Amino acid sequence: MLLAAAAAVALTAAGCGGSDSGSSGSDANPAVEQAVKYAQCMRKNGVTDFPDPDKDGRFTIAAGGPKKTSPQFIKAKQACKSQEPPGVEDNPAQRSKAQQEWLRYAQCMRRNGVPDFPDPQDGRLLVPRDKINVNSPQFKKALNACRNVSVGGSEHGNG
Repeated sequence: MLLAAAAAVALTAAGCGGSDSGSSGSDANPAVEQAVKYAQCMRKNGVTDFPDPDKDGRFTIAAGGPKKTSPQFIKAKQACKSQEPPGVEDNPAQRSKAQQEWLRYAQCMRRNGVPDFPDPQDGRLLVPRDKINVNSPQFKKALNACRNVSVGGSEHGNG
């Protein structure tokens, strides 16, 4: 929900619609199928908390999820390179855009009652749950107020 959107970073992995990853037959989206295989490969190669893609083939890695700089992640990424969907590779322009979008989101959260909400770092937003009560009325009110701030090509609160 909104909390997941606020504490997550989306890595676009191709796909512009289509069916969910459980579909088969002619209506299945090849980009989504490739993203599912990539996720399975990453988990098989030691990144056990690597997420499944959404119905559009995008991955959302929540705060506290797999660290892209860990030796295990790097090793798995290399092992799964042949199955990597388009758009997963780190792109400086996309990272810069994500940084600006998450910065607008963080500013909105602060303006709406969460003064300790952090700025993003390198295009990623991590919400320190030990410092911010994500279940507080103030946090939920801020999430609601900021749901229309566009981040990663989508608006919060639409899913």
